[in-house]
Amino acid sequence: MAASPTSPALTRRLKDVGRTLVRWLAMANADARVLPDVVIIGVKRGGTTSLFRDLEAHPSMCPLVPSARRMPMRENMKGVHYFDTNFTRSARWYRSHFATGFTRRRVKRATGGAFTAEASPYYLFQPLAAERAAAMLPATTRFVILLRDPVERTVSHWSEQTRNGVETLSLREALASEDDRVGDDADRLAAGLIETSHPHEQQSYASQSHYADSIRRWIGAVGPDRVLVHYSEDYYQDPSETVNAITDAIGIDRTETVGEHRNAAPRASTLDADLDAELTERFRSDVDEIAAILGARPPWPRFNTPVTDR
Repeated sequence: MAASPTSPALTRRLKDVGRTLVRWLAMANADARVLPDVVIIGVKRGGTTSLFRDLEAHPSMCPLVPSARRMPMRENMKGVHYFDTNFTRSARWYRSHFATGFTRRRVKRATGGAFTAEASPYYLFQPLAAERAAAMLPATTRFVILLRDPVERTVSHWSEQTRNGVETLSLREALASEDDRVGDDADRLAAGLIETSHPHEQQSYASQSHYADSIRRWIGAVGPDRVLVHYSEDYYQDPSETVNAITDAIGIDRTETVGEHRNAAPRASTLDADLDAELTERFRSDVDEIAAILGARPPWPRFNTPVTDR
């Protein structure tokens, strides 16, 4: 039976056609579009959506193309995922997501400044994303890392996959299976033998919470002055401070941020005390490395209590 004019299938098809047409049109004048000033690169389940939406509320922020003002979308796009899962697409395709110089000049006249941003939180962990971004993006682009307590991030990542029906194993079982699931995909991604890996992106619950190597990789690729490291816990306590630190770095006027915790959801189960302790010890040396890299300890109480006092 043919789809009725108001059927969900037809509506989705029309939206897909519309998005494709808009992308073609945006690619046609990609040379007139300005690459992003800010890229939020991670971490997954660390508050990147909330931070992006808070930046988007700034009057000088130019939304990604197409915006919800021009297309029937619930909200504006957040991430392009070019440097991780969409790198087989062209550079023009990536540029087509950002505002033109004309739009930026118009926004600057109205607000005193203009900037664009995207948030693709797998960028931090994907082995080649840093060198790809370093090769393409201008020296003015800043890369924001929002770190979350690694135990909390690990559990949240697993809970998200469980809620979505993708993960059927318990957390302990999933952690025990992680190495077998991911296999050598990190090496194959780094060597360019594969373009994407679902296990590496979605089932590396503990691996993505070992932050130190990823931070080093990005600092090595783009330089320490272009990497802005903040903490989810500090951000949620005072969103304005984090947002203003980012806009300060790109020369945009400060604004007051109300802040809203987006994508928050209850966990699929409670983390038992034994597993909590095991994960804390698992990540302890990595947290020490982060402190050495950044010159200050992260604000995570479970890692700032002397082991002898525990």
